[in-house]
Amino acid sequence: MQPTELFALGLGLTPPWKIVDIEFIDGEVHIKVDFERGARFGGLEVHATSERKWRHLNFFKYPCFIHARVPRVIGKDGKVATVQVPWAHAGSGFTMDFEAHAIELVSQMPVALAARLLRLSDTRLWRLIHQYVKRTRDALGIGQPTRIGVDETAARRGHDYITVFVDLDARRVLYACQGRSGAALFEFKAFLKAKGADPAKVQAFTCDMGPAFLGGIAQAFPQASVTLDRYHLVALLTRAVDVTRKAETKKATKFKRTRWLWLKNPTNLSEKEKLSLQELLEENAFPLTGKAYGLRLAFQELFKVPRCQAQTAFYEWIGMALASEIHAVVEVAVTFFNAADKILRWFETRISNGFLEGLLAGCRWGSRASPGFQRWEPGANTVGFVKQSGCGIGRRPSADQRSHSLWTSQRPVSTSRRRPSTVSNHFSLASGER
Repeated sequence: MQPTELFALGLGLTPPWKIVDIEFIDGEVHIKVDFERGARFGGLEVHATSERKWRHLNFFKYPCFIHARVPRVIGKDGKVATVQVPWAHAGSGFTMDFEAHAIELVSQMPVALAARLLRLSDTRLWRLIHQYVKRTRDALGIGQPTRIGVDETAARRGHDYITVFVDLDARRVLYACQGRSGAALFEFKAFLKAKGADPAKVQAFTCDMGPAFLGGIAQAFPQASVTLDRYHLVALLTRAVDVTRKAETKKATKFKRTRWLWLKNPTNLSEKEKLSLQELLEENAFPLTGKAYGLRLAFQELFKVPRCQAQTAFYEWIGMALASEIHAVVEVAVTFFNAADKILRWFETRISNGFLEGLLAGCRWGSRASPGFQRWEPGANTVGFVKQSGCGIGRRPSADQRSHSLWTSQRPVSTSRRRPSTVSNHFSLASGER
């Protein structure tokens, strides 16, 4: 078998495409591909050609490039069209095989490291990722989602918020857009229509207590019910516990540095932390904090009671919280009382944003782990890979990876404020299986 035949087999070329030459120049492999003389594409004669080059998988350790004359044909409507080559996507400077390899790498490591291994600039690799994301989003079939989770996150607190929508039944990202206003719900509604889904068939949403989301759902999806996300509810109580602890710590300075004893769930405490917390409770060192802590745990237990007892148990908890006379807890209890129907609806729908919170936690870790990270670039298109395509952008590196020389070596400093070369693991939005 001749080398040209072997490479043609590796590239999956079929007539009229053929390899005409292979050259090794300055440590690079250059494969020249052409089409047979007189070839027709789609039954149309070749009108003109243009020279193109694509980066391919390395040949052993040597970078490999494909060169070809890309034919242009005149369609029946009189318009000139470029023929799609079989080894690359339209408009891409990489072969499909190279793109698949690059996406697999960025699913396992920071983009800056993957770019070094691929011998690309991180800017060019990001462009490849965004093209992959766009193609995946365009090809995504979402079916008819009926139960939706919605939440927002930011690159840094108070900066560049994006809103993310997930299908709670399929457990996948559906859509993301910049901002966190009620307009995001109308954008999502338009997205559903564009994908052939009926917004009127969306039955339920779960979200936090933000008025923007609640108002947007009421206007864009008036038929859908709203279940307040229980994790956000517990977070409100947790903040109330912390506010109470801070006030008491000012009076008892010897008990400082106990914050996480009160904020963690008991199951997440180490044995040493459990003993420390037990001592604080027995000494009654923080009487108000201890009471607020108990009310928080009692609220979490509410979600374990049978549906038939839920309403009674909820209002009993409201009574205890109001009777505690702890200002921060009373404020939360009043808020819960005013939203009782949306909280109690959980016992009917059993939906929450647990999946979405885990997704966004990885994204927030990725932005913090990226020195100089300024904003989600380019906004909605930087949300996914995470579950649907198996990509680990946003994944914390393992201990083995952190100890590896490629992880610990000095990273170049970028002069760009928008997207430094060390931007690693934030998230994209490829919401379908590869």
